[in-house]
Amino acid sequence: MDSEKRLLKRRRKIGKVVSAATSLFNSRFSYAVMTVTVILFTVFYLQTFFYMILALLIALPFFSCYLTGYVFRSVSVDMNFSSYACSKGDETTLEVIVNDPSRFPVSCLEITLEVSSSLYGGTGPVTHSIQIKPGRNILSFPVRFDKYGIYTAKASTITAYDHLHLFSFTRGINSECSMTIMPDVKPEDKRHEVIYEEGFDEFTDNSRRGNVTGNVTDIREYQPGDRLSRIHWKLTEKLDKLIVKENEATSSNEFTVLLELYQPSKVKCDLKYEESGREDDSMYHILDNAIEEAWAVSAELLQAGLPFIFMYYEKNSEDFVSILINSKEEMTDSFTRAFYAGSYDTEDLALSVYERSGLSKGTLIHVKG
Repeated sequence: MDSEKRLLKRRRKIGKVVSAATSLFNSRFSYAVMTVTVILFTVFYLQTFFYMILALLIALPFFSCYLTGYVFRSVSVDMNFSSYACSKGDETTLEVIVNDPSRFPVSCLEITLEVSSSLYGGTGPVTHSIQIKPGRNILSFPVRFDKYGIYTAKASTITAYDHLHLFSFTRGINSECSMTIMPDVKPEDKRHEVIYEEGFDEFTDNSRRGNVTGNVTDIREYQPGDRLSRIHWKLTEKLDKLIVKENEATSSNEFTVLLELYQPSKVKCDLKYEESGREDDSMYHILDNAIEEAWAVSAELLQAGLPFIFMYYEKNSEDFVSILINSKEEMTDSFTRAFYAGSYDTEDLALSVYERSGLSKGTLIHVKG
């Protein structure tokens, strides 16, 4: 990976030098000076050699322009990441494959790349100058993902210059690939006590909000795997052995995990960072922390055998998305959909809309960074 970084830096330096030295203005100016010089020598000396040089100078731009245009029309660009999965903080490689099916090279091809996320935006497009040989050309760019989400790498435009660097050809392309960075926090890494409420003293549970069981129908001895909330503490104390309450099942919608897709704007984050003397960068990671926390509590609910509602607010559609989660696969799919929703910079926006909407039911687990 270090060798790829060095290669990328070298490529950028060479591209800058080539771009500056062979810009259209400089190339055309040099060509004009050379042509005028040859014309003067031809008129002054009246030699066949100078007539041949002048004819060649006049013919070369047309030939170079036609050849480059022909090759450029056949060039295609594909993209992919070298690995199918990647964890937060790891490096992977973005591979840009430029296919040139013709038998002729392109002396200078500029390709504009951008890596962005619907949650955090992007750093803006970057243009790379490269030489293309006939056949398959693979360009490698090291990429690091420091936050959760879906990242899309896209090539938007390509520009080719002829061999004399007198003409350019540009067209838009739509080549892209994506990488999803999912949390890998295990339920045992974090414990959320709201899921493990203690049992009540009587045979019937009270009706307070957040209760996750129904009426008690029977009692029995404790078995491995039983939830602590089902232990009947009074009978356990009297009988000197763990006694568990059997309850009627209630609605599977008792728990609602509301993920707050709140991320302050970069201006706010930068201001906070500067005010803290460049020591506190927590505002940059608010949404990322919320995603990790929501994943942990969701995994813990599934481990406890509790289906739940996963919910997030889409600012663009101004509506909630609610998904009933019964398995790890459904949880992964719901987080992926949330990554596409985009973020907002209004604190507690989802919670305020939720409270006004009358959707309140069961136990709400509001997750924010």
